[in-house]
Amino acid sequence: MYPNKPIKQLFNANDNWLNYLNKHRKTLRTVVIENVTKMLACSTAAFGSKEYRCSHANCTHHKYIHQTCKSRFCSSCGIKATERWIRKQQHVFPECEYQHVTLTLPHTLWPIFRDNRFLLNHLFSCAAKIFLGWAKQLDIDIGVFCALHTYGRKLNWNVHIHLSVTRGGLCKRTGLWKPIFFKAKTTEKCWRTAITQLLGSNYSELDLTGEGCPFIRNEQDWS
Repeated sequence: MYPNKPIKQLFNANDNWLNYLNKHRKTLRTVVIENVTKMLACSTAAFGSKEYRCSHANCTHHKYIHQTCKSRFCSSCGIKATERWIRKQQHVFPECEYQHVTLTLPHTLWPIFRDNRFLLNHLFSCAAKIFLGWAKQLDIDIGVFCALHTYGRKLNWNVHIHLSVTRGGLCKRTGLWKPIFFKAKTTEKCWRTAITQLLGSNYSELDLTGEGCPFIRNEQDWS
């Protein structure tokens, strides 16, 4: 029924989405419900349709094409949006070698970031400042690209961030290219310190009532 939309087929089979929605409506975020609803209505008349007719006056042939949902969750619309985004970014990235770095969090902290999503935005600056700080000590300008993942290979909640860092930078004094390499052990220590400071400075704003945070009773225990 949906040969090119396997996700739609999965959600509609046996009323999977409706059953899940009725059971977990109170805990589902509005943005999740909105994007799933868009995806299920993709390429239907719900988003409107365009009618195409033959330019020949005697031809009666016509065809209706339904509008797509433009949701990033949709298996077809999301891929198109991703490809357009990649092509756009390729014009920004310098042509050089890159070092891929993955910064993870212990599973005991996953529920905290799940229930306090404002913290996710801070992970970008926490990660970038580590590498930009080292580059500053060497008096060079480097390039850093970050991508946040909130899921693991099993599609479970697993917060981590990927970085592509240029394997060198331009010297601020001479304008020449200077190589640089980031070591794992040193990076781990800096990342651990950055996350500790992030959580400590935002303790008063954290929602720690959710499942997975029973070990945190007060600020002293948190510290």
